[in-house]
Amino acid sequence: MKFKGKEYTEVKDRLIAFADEFPQASIQTEILSVNQIIDTPTGETCNEYVVKATVIPNPIQEPEWFYVGHAAERDNTGFVNKTSALENGETSAVGRALAFAGFGGDFSIASKEEVDNAKAKQKVINPTIKSLEAMDKLANSGVLSDEDVLRYKQKRGAGFFDTKLKVQQSTEYFESLTKNKGAK
Repeated sequence: MKFKGKEYTEVKDRLIAFADEFPQASIQTEILSVNQIIDTPTGETCNEYVVKATVIPNPIQEPEWFYVGHAAERDNTGFVNKTSALENGETSAVGRALAFAGFGGDFSIASKEEVDNAKAKQKVINPTIKSLEAMDKLANSGVLSDEDVLRYKQKRGAGFFDTKLKVQQSTEYFESLTKNKGAK
């Protein structure tokens, strides 16, 4: 699979190659934490699972030779994570450990699953053109001072409004200014 010109290998394919070369290998996973958090990009409450995977190619003869991968997944993004964020995190952690061990990471450490999840998350958090246009219209409707409009345009040009949450909060603020201006 390719994403942004880079090749990504699925974890299942990394596992097959690894097991072929190291049939006595050990793969251990550990849940490091499960926390209820506020997802910064979306503002939603969700659970975040942090998982560690340790890949030991030859655990009997060389137990000190191992590779570690970590992953964090949240249950508020993507189709898979809504029901299986922990499992997806475990798979990603194993994939990263295998990539560090030299399996499937020739082009990138990220697995296909991680890339798919990142794409899904971008769809969830990225503001729509329509919402950005509505925010721009309100910002330029006369509710802000000239100085505030200039500051807004600088932030907008610098990419500050990069999530739906930031756009929503700013739009609501501009709408409240419009309401307050109309009430006076």
